[in-house]
Amino acid sequence: MPRSILSILGILMFGAILYCGGVEALRQVAEADLFYLGCAFVAAGVGAFLTSVRWGLIVDSLEGRVVHSRLRYFYYVMMGKVSSLFVSQYVGDYAVRPLALTASSSTDFGTAFYSVLLDRLFDLVLSLLFLVPALLYLASIVSEEMMILLIAGVVAVYWLISARNHRILTDSLAAVIGAVERWKAKAPFMESTIERVVEMMEGGRKGLAEVGRKCITAANLLTFGRYLAMALRAYLICLALHLTIPFWVVFLAVGLVRFSLLLAVAPGRLGVLEVGWYGVLALGGVGSATIIPFLIGLRVYSLVFNAVLALGAHVAVTLIPRTAD
Repeated sequence: MPRSILSILGILMFGAILYCGGVEALRQVAEADLFYLGCAFVAAGVGAFLTSVRWGLIVDSLEGRVVHSRLRYFYYVMMGKVSSLFVSQYVGDYAVRPLALTASSSTDFGTAFYSVLLDRLFDLVLSLLFLVPALLYLASIVSEEMMILLIAGVVAVYWLISARNHRILTDSLAAVIGAVERWKAKAPFMESTIERVVEMMEGGRKGLAEVGRKCITAANLLTFGRYLAMALRAYLICLALHLTIPFWVVFLAVGLVRFSLLLAVAPGRLGVLEVGWYGVLALGGVGSATIIPFLIGLRVYSLVFNAVLALGAHVAVTLIPRTAD
């Protein structure tokens, strides 16, 4: 499906959600609890910071040296996030960040682009680990306690393997890449999306072998912390809007929605993000009257949080001398 059509559909979907929400949903968003909003902002900041630490760790490992301070990595991550509000997320992630890194250091664009692919791979892998337990729980096949145990078990096994022998991961990814490529012929309408997944996995497979065991272990821990921060941000926004959504449904939605974002090409991931959240929350038994104001609030306050964090990072980088940051 052409990207222009997907982009238009995304914008139309977001417009439909705003229309369905109406004045009442906008009023709920405007009258949000400031305490919970403040906590959500902190969670958003922690999530962005952990992303920058992970990316910086990957870049430094690939280069074999400390390329930038954590402040500058944070600044470039926020540049990518803010630019994604106006262009496709793929431009924000895979162009802005690498270009900023290349322009401010001796790192070549190929390595910079490669580092972002590997950075994103850790998010995708964690979401894959949560996939089966999440679907079993949302389908009411397993209880909440069993779902938590399944997630803990799967993550523990994955971390144990990656910490002891990361080459098992690269071999496993090679097998997954082969399976995905074979599936591409059966789903030509998703060809561009599948190609992006294959590109990310292939880049990640090569990168895992280069960065080594210690970097992989640290990146996995940072990825889980980032995931938890994102889930808390969404849940705290829910509380700020005086809505009742179970925490574990929100927690699982963060990972499941990531798969829908592979189709997002509209600026700010408009529409696709909302449809992904709507689908998962509906599966979790949440009603439309709760979902729609939550989606509008999540969109509005995520935009505000990213803008404030990006501005703060810009001011900090401007005020702190290059030699000191």
